[in-house]
Amino acid sequence: MKNLTKGQSRLLAIALLLLVVVLLVRVLLVPLWLSWSESNDRVDALTKRLDVYQRLQSGMASDQKRLAALKADQPTTDWYLDEATPALAAASLQQLLHRQVAQSGGDVVSTQIVAPEGDEPVPTVSVQVRMRAELPQLVDLLYKLEAGRPVLVLDNLAILSNPRLARQATNARMRAQQVPSLDIRFQMTGFAHQEVAP
Repeated sequence: MKNLTKGQSRLLAIALLLLVVVLLVRVLLVPLWLSWSESNDRVDALTKRLDVYQRLQSGMASDQKRLAALKADQPTTDWYLDEATPALAAASLQQLLHRQVAQSGGDVVSTQIVAPEGDEPVPTVSVQVRMRAELPQLVDLLYKLEAGRPVLVLDNLAILSNPRLARQATNARMRAQQVPSLDIRFQMTGFAHQEVAP
């Protein structure tokens, strides 16, 4: 190996010292700085979240009072079916339908309970309905069902013309009786209280 001059050995010593300092900074100080920066970002995010929660908590009491006042002004208990089980709620829904059809006029041909489709925020009870009626009777029935209490929703309404005549024997003589001209099918859905589980 060649001997270095005094100036060259100084430069080499300074270069080695700088290399050691850079390695120490890279190995020790940069990870510490990155860790501190990440911690600082996490603290900032948590501080913002805490501010949001504190704002929500400060307004919660007034919101609860307002909700209680709204519930007192407009109770929602009559919006739901009162029965405690899905079977009773479906039977009540069918009885309500038969009463309304009897008042409006028309004939209920069949009703069938429809199984709930899945997890819903408010449990539902549905009945598939097939009936016969004239147009004015149908309009009256639909208005009574959708405008009354409990809240009912009618879906999949299908109205078909039915021009057939039915014959009926009474007192040993035959007479022709007009079958209502409309064949109506729909699904009627009512809402149960949260306690009712399918």
